[in-house]
Amino acid sequence: MSSALPWVIAHRGHSAAAAENSISALERAVAARADAVEADVRISYDGIAVVSHDAGLTRLAGDDAAVADLSAEELDARARRAGAEIPRLATLMRAARGRIPLMLDVKARDPIVLTHIVSAANKADFPASAIILGLRDAALVRPCRTQLPDAGILALHGESAPLLSFRNAGVTLVRLWEAQADPATVSGLRSQGCTLWVTTGGPDTGREVGDATSESLANLIAAGIDGVLVNDPDLGRHVVDHHP
Repeated sequence: MSSALPWVIAHRGHSAAAAENSISALERAVAARADAVEADVRISYDGIAVVSHDAGLTRLAGDDAAVADLSAEELDARARRAGAEIPRLATLMRAARGRIPLMLDVKARDPIVLTHIVSAANKADFPASAIILGLRDAALVRPCRTQLPDAGILALHGESAPLLSFRNAGVTLVRLWEAQADPATVSGLRSQGCTLWVTTGGPDTGREVGDATSESLANLIAAGIDGVLVNDPDLGRHVVDHHP
């Protein structure tokens, strides 16, 4: 991929074609020539980093149990019974190793989560240089740089984690929601030296998070963004590669 082209980041893998955050979704993302796969990281009851967007199993498995209250083995078993998947992070890393970087949406704000991510990376022999850590609290920036110094850091800022706190910590890779990514905002942040990734869909777009259209992607590229998180990386790859 040319460095001039925006990255296509497969949101929860190729979640438009396979179960979200599954190994199959990762495989489909690789086949679509995505530049990275986004995956959500939580910690199971037995202290294992697992890949799950939600804090509970209601949406995926019709089960009211919490991810943090079940072992990694039980989480995967319950998800599979419902046709879903909650793999261990180490398993996802083994599938991705040498093939595609991983952008990890770190759901927890406790620094202990980093220890579990390091453990998973060590088990999978997955290089930290192929990891981008999406953080929701700027207080995690320093421990991230200590424990995973070669990993990238993405600011997943919000009301409880202001962008300024990440910028003060030296983070330059910033996530915006699509509705926030107007040309003026993009230009202003780019002028500050920021690299901007945009999660498509979501608030104020009328689309589900990660859903995009050819037109919405073309508008984001024209605004000057550096990466798009999309459920359909085939679409993302096509629009990026063919944008004038």
